[in-house]
Amino acid sequence: MKDISLVFISLSISIISFTQYNTQWYYPSTLNTTPAGYIGIGTKNNLGTANTPLPAFNLHLHGTADFITNDDLSGMKPIDADNNGVAAPILKALLNYGKTTRLGLTNSTTGLTQTDGAVFQMSENNLSIKNQESGSITLSAPNIALTLSSATKRIWVGGTQTTAVDFARFNVYTSDNGMFIQTVGTAKYGLRIRSKVGTDAVQVYNEAGTTKNFKVTSDGMVFARKYTTTLSAIPDYVFSPTYVLMPLDELKSFLEINRHLPNVPSAKEYEEKGVDLGEMNRVLLEKVEELTLYIIQLEERIKIIENSEK
Repeated sequence: MKDISLVFISLSISIISFTQYNTQWYYPSTLNTTPAGYIGIGTKNNLGTANTPLPAFNLHLHGTADFITNDDLSGMKPIDADNNGVAAPILKALLNYGKTTRLGLTNSTTGLTQTDGAVFQMSENNLSIKNQESGSITLSAPNIALTLSSATKRIWVGGTQTTAVDFARFNVYTSDNGMFIQTVGTAKYGLRIRSKVGTDAVQVYNEAGTTKNFKVTSDGMVFARKYTTTLSAIPDYVFSPTYVLMPLDELKSFLEINRHLPNVPSAKEYEEKGVDLGEMNRVLLEKVEELTLYIIQLEERIKIIENSEK
């Protein structure tokens, strides 16, 4: 009985010294005004050890050692006398994550090894959350959920998951606006898409998902059912009594010198800056309206000539 008591006392002292506490801390203690009930793993009471950290949270995991992976096997050593005739694993180059705290979650389905279950890991200044099983990770709040799905190899926000090939790696289901992207500063992209040659970079279908109403190909081709632009200066000003229509002889001279219509950018300008479709349509309408005035002028001259010959 005495031996059992000694073992129990020794075990208790080990736990208190090196693992966890849930009692009041001696001074100096945590910054919390009521430290009672705090549990620290990797921390200990700092009586006589001023530099040893105490729990700063209700549950505090504190890592002080490097985490070095050693479970990545690339083959087996030959059987020899050194390992008693048993093939030993050959390890790949080890990876040191630095000072690390790791919290593992396993169950009777995942198993108990280092590569099982889920891992919350703080290495140096880097935090990672990893599901090591062929399942998913879900972050959720009422009415919204974000799921990283191993089965579909996709990220889902809302909606039902599916393995259909027409879904992208990132999918958003919503009953209101799909996504909102805003950038601040220069040289920033609100949305940047890169796709394979010969494929569509953007596709927009009708509500039923049966008709493709809009698409942009990787080659820069845009297809749409209808294009609408708003212009602040529709060229009906051409028909204003104050509008000055260039005389035909001046127009002829202008064309001979410039090789393009007045108020119309040159071919070189279009090549360098591209074509604004809305502005191009405005300019074309302006020229059509000017042509209409020229035709009316010519018609009046023809009538004068015809009347003079009678």
